[in-house]
Amino acid sequence: MNIVSFIFGAPIKAKRQSKSLVAAGDELVSLQAHYDEHIEPLTRKFENRRVAMLKTLRQRMYMSIAIFLAIFSVAILIDNQQRLDIPWVFFFLPLIPLVWWSSKPISRYKSGVKELVYPKIFRYFGDDFTFSPTDSMSLSTLKRSKLLPYYDDANFEDYVRGTYKGIEIAINELELTKEVKRDKRNETQRVFRGVMVQLSSHKKFTGHTVVVKTRGGFINFLSDSFKSLSRAKLEDVRFEKQFDVFSSDQIEARFLLTVTFMERLQELASCFSGKIQCAFYEDKLLIMLASSENRFELGSIFNGATFEYEFSQINKEMRQLFAMIEVLKLDEYTGL
Repeated sequence: MNIVSFIFGAPIKAKRQSKSLVAAGDELVSLQAHYDEHIEPLTRKFENRRVAMLKTLRQRMYMSIAIFLAIFSVAILIDNQQRLDIPWVFFFLPLIPLVWWSSKPISRYKSGVKELVYPKIFRYFGDDFTFSPTDSMSLSTLKRSKLLPYYDDANFEDYVRGTYKGIEIAINELELTKEVKRDKRNETQRVFRGVMVQLSSHKKFTGHTVVVKTRGGFINFLSDSFKSLSRAKLEDVRFEKQFDVFSSDQIEARFLLTVTFMERLQELASCFSGKIQCAFYEDKLLIMLASSENRFELGSIFNGATFEYEFSQINKEMRQLFAMIEVLKLDEYTGL
């Protein structure tokens, strides 16, 4: 079933047939074992919920279309009779609450999956791993990294916390927006969307070192965020073409940002179109990864509620983040 056949009345039936899990190498065995024990028992319950959700969704869509056409017709009639010359955009305003009302069953279904199924998925990565769609990192802690751009509003989503190779790891999706004036009106502009990865250190850093995307060294140098830091000159010319480095401790900065570390960071940057920044501060290493993708999301509502796709996809994404730790060998820096 797809959106077109759904709208035109295709039968809504439960799907019990599962799709295969996907994993690299020999991991499929452990992935399947975790799935069979913790996730598969929930599939029948959520498949029944999915079917009920689709039926309610279609009913509300039909009702919304009828209500909108009735309102639209009356509005057109009144406008023609009274010659009010109402702008056409106003005739479509009733669509906003109708779309919101129609989509509520989808929101409830997805919320239920995230609350009950996703925590069991993330336990696969360790007994101490937790997942919450509503919890978040400390915004004040993130601000102290000096990485965040100027913003007016912050929106967190999908918080993951656990331990990997002795390193405490927290992952949080974050969107930052600010209000800008354009043509005498205020508009909301997105200044960042992506993933924040916060890693612990067993010992506090003596200084504060940031590695940011090069916007032109002079522009970064004048930034208010870096007034308390000094520009750090490094030996690798290729690295300096991609990043600017500022630190309150030049000796520690050079110790942290070795040629090997810089090469690994460049490797990661190339994987993510250069949209990666980081900060060593207090007892943390914060990696700021810009991405337009919305991670840890449920697949199509027209797929059966087996959650094999979701488990496979989340495992793939988490392995990418773990590989980030491996590539940068962050466990070697936690003993500084």
